[in-house]
Amino acid sequence: MKYIFLLSGDYINIGVEEILSLFKVKKYMLLNKILIVGLEHNEQEIKKIIKRLALIKSIYKLLFECKINEIKKFMKNFSWNSVYKESFCLRVHDLNNAITKKSIDGKSNKKIFNNEKLNKNIQNKKSKKDLKLSEKNLAGYIWHAVKGPKVNLKNPKTKIEIFIADGKAYCGLSVYENKENFEARQSHLRPFPHPSSLHPKVARALINITGIKENETLLDPFCGTGGFLIEAGLMKIKSIGCDINKIMINGCKENLKHYKIRNYKIKKQNALRINHKFDYVVTDLPYGLNSNVILKYEKDWKKYRINKKIETKNFTKNLEKFYLLFLKNLRKRLKKRAVIVFPSYVNHRKLLKNSGFKIEKEFEDYVHRSLTRKIIKIV
Repeated sequence: MKYIFLLSGDYINIGVEEILSLFKVKKYMLLNKILIVGLEHNEQEIKKIIKRLALIKSIYKLLFECKINEIKKFMKNFSWNSVYKESFCLRVHDLNNAITKKSIDGKSNKKIFNNEKLNKNIQNKKSKKDLKLSEKNLAGYIWHAVKGPKVNLKNPKTKIEIFIADGKAYCGLSVYENKENFEARQSHLRPFPHPSSLHPKVARALINITGIKENETLLDPFCGTGGFLIEAGLMKIKSIGCDINKIMINGCKENLKHYKIRNYKIKKQNALRINHKFDYVVTDLPYGLNSNVILKYEKDWKKYRINKKIETKNFTKNLEKFYLLFLKNLRKRLKKRAVIVFPSYVNHRKLLKNSGFKIEKEFEDYVHRSLTRKIIKIV
């Protein structure tokens, strides 16, 4: 069965990888903000997995796909009684802004522009008008096909959505809408906040791209205030967090208690001296430490900050030495896969190669002018 995943729009590449990693699939089709994949999982497995996804808006069963000028024929011939329940609503999403009433009728699928500004305004108004007409016309096929039809635009039991992309139409039946309130778990709203914490939906997605399952263990060796551990706990994944800073450890425990996370362990431990093996590791490396503290990685965590030495050779050199020590130890302890977040000003490829890791995937997250995060999936 094929499914349509409507991505949230931010972090598109990470969103794709999140889906592929959890469902263990390799073949897919990405069109703008929709990902189409074939899944062989049973419905119970699918329902369990989709609740974990962070970077999607909604999911649909693919009912049919066709060329735009064939859409009326497919709408007319589809067995709507097989999916209709109580009430329905139909929406059309023109992902490339290319649909017109003529293209649906099959007469023309071309846009002609003479005066660029004038015609752009006219075309925008026309597209909106034609889009509304197409929704009304296409919904009519469902209305005439089902027994006792009822339209409900606000809360339909049967939600049909048509996505127009690259000259084709993809018709889907809505099966899931992501209502997870990630915004309510942002760092500044936690009992113990910290400005460097990743957004909760990004933290969850990075856990998911490891492909970890509920019965496996996740380690965050630089857990800080517990952003990864919170998301892991909410997905019922066992987690272990380590940090050398006692204040951070106490703050992390406070945050986990606030969100009623239970299946976790927190240790005050130097990340360079971790000596147990773990299935998966996800961590955001400390990148603003004072260079002397990085080399020792010991007591003075009051100096934990982004400082002006960030662009100097000594700072970067010392930071890379610290990362290499950590990565070499991680290579001995990792059983399966890790996702590591690096700052862009270090040579992460060289560090990973020298520590014996292979890069599977690589992503970027622009934070501000001085910082871009490099998100690396490694084995």
